[in-house]
Amino acid sequence: MDLLRRLAIFCCLAISIVSAKQSSAQHLDEVISFAGRQFELGNYQLSAKEYNRAVFFGAGNQDMIYIKIAQCYFNTKDYALSNTFFDKSYFASSSDSIKAEAVLGKAFNNILQGRYMPALTELMNLDTMLCPAQDIKANFYAGIAYFGMNENQQAAESFKACLKYMGQEEKMALMEDEFDAIRKWGERYNPKTAWVLSLIIPGSGQLYAGEVKEAANSMILTGGLLYLSILLSRRYSFFEAVLTVLPWFQRYYLGGAGKAEKYANEAFLRERYNSYRNILNLMEDE
Repeated sequence: MDLLRRLAIFCCLAISIVSAKQSSAQHLDEVISFAGRQFELGNYQLSAKEYNRAVFFGAGNQDMIYIKIAQCYFNTKDYALSNTFFDKSYFASSSDSIKAEAVLGKAFNNILQGRYMPALTELMNLDTMLCPAQDIKANFYAGIAYFGMNENQQAAESFKACLKYMGQEEKMALMEDEFDAIRKWGERYNPKTAWVLSLIIPGSGQLYAGEVKEAANSMILTGGLLYLSILLSRRYSFFEAVLTVLPWFQRYYLGGAGKAEKYANEAFLRERYNSYRNILNLMEDE
């Protein structure tokens, strides 16, 4: 009789445990599903909260859930917290594919913050055996990072590798043309050349940078001050003319040279940005 009673109690406990596990698993699936719907609706904070709740209660596939949480924080522009969950996904996963997605996500976060070297450091941690889509992402991100660091040769190599994986090798010549254009614009708008020209002839550096109005202003101001100094030296003395005019002349003379350097650099950056946009347009998959 005691044996039958114990057996009955054991069976009841076993059924209760199985039912509880099934109920818990069903509940976690509902939480994850709800979090996914909130993500699609753009409610990223709520989505992240629900995904975190699922992890806390022991949901499976936590590496993928961490990726989802990282994407939630990415969309709220909390890149530091997003990187934290990409790291959690990387260390929680045994899948090379998921690890690669975590690294790519973290690299992209760094790029958006202008942290190009950390982005490249992350990309260097990638396994060489990536799927084609991940290879494209990795080379694309590397190209952007190198471009941001003014490493044009490495950027060109990364972008061309990206085109190769996309099966668009016919665009490589156009890509090279854009990088050649960047090099030529760098020679055309050399800030140091503009600075030296402006020291030799005030206003010529601004003219070199394409700023005609600023060139005229500089020439008129410095020329007028020079003429004023001549008048003062004739009426009074050379020493008094220097004391009166020199501070103003020095201000506009050296200031004009500094502005010429700035304008040349801005002109180069404008042309470089135009080429960058053309490069990104070439990367679009037709």
